[in-house]
Amino acid sequence: MESRAISTVDKVLDVLQLFNEDRYRVSIEDIQRELNLPQSTVYRYVRLLVERGFLDKVDSGYYHLGVRLIVLSRIALHSDRDIRLLSLPSMKRVADHTGESVSLMRIANQYAVCIESIEGQYALRVTIEPGRTQLLHAGASSKVLLAYSPESKWSSMLRLPLKRFTETTITDMAELKQEARKIRQQGYSISNGEIDIGARAIAVPLLNRQDEIIAALSIEAPSSRMPDEVVADYAAILQQESEDIRNSLN
Repeated sequence: MESRAISTVDKVLDVLQLFNEDRYRVSIEDIQRELNLPQSTVYRYVRLLVERGFLDKVDSGYYHLGVRLIVLSRIALHSDRDIRLLSLPSMKRVADHTGESVSLMRIANQYAVCIESIEGQYALRVTIEPGRTQLLHAGASSKVLLAYSPESKWSSMLRLPLKRFTETTITDMAELKQEARKIRQQGYSISNGEIDIGARAIAVPLLNRQDEIIAALSIEAPSSRMPDEVVADYAAILQQESEDIRNSLN
């Protein structure tokens, strides 16, 4: 009985996992096809999610995420309040010095999620908004979070498919693990349009006093404003600010 209940919870959560930044609504048919579930089961799960406020039905027969998830997302961001408040002065210094956008991301299961960001000063800029999620195989911050996690956990962290976003996205597991080891050795990660063409980012780890990864601090910019010549300087700036944040941790 217990295993059946766990399986049901698993499937209900699978329904919610169908949503992402590029897919804000799904239909009964979508859920049935992609999760390979009987239609009656899908209706039961969806009805439960609607009743609890996790899904809302729109007139066209589709469902989108409900208000209850907005409330929970605010609670989740509030739980990161301490690290966000400690990091903001450093993030502002980096943004003022470089003129570019700065973000703070942490691990959430198989994803990296942005918990704080500061927009750059230029009209043309790259910004990661709070709440945005990324898979752990693509993007500078994502790869730093992966690289500085225990290697014994990599397999469970990378259970989702290594989706290709652009030509520079790493989709081979062996290559990704090699890249993660390189990042750990050099102390920072670079993304050359791995998620968005024309964007570049550099990220460093934010470690606690026990040398455990708690977040990634990064600079994002159009590729034209982040040539190879500035990478070392940007990495040094981020590493200094990361160390300052670490020293302020209790």
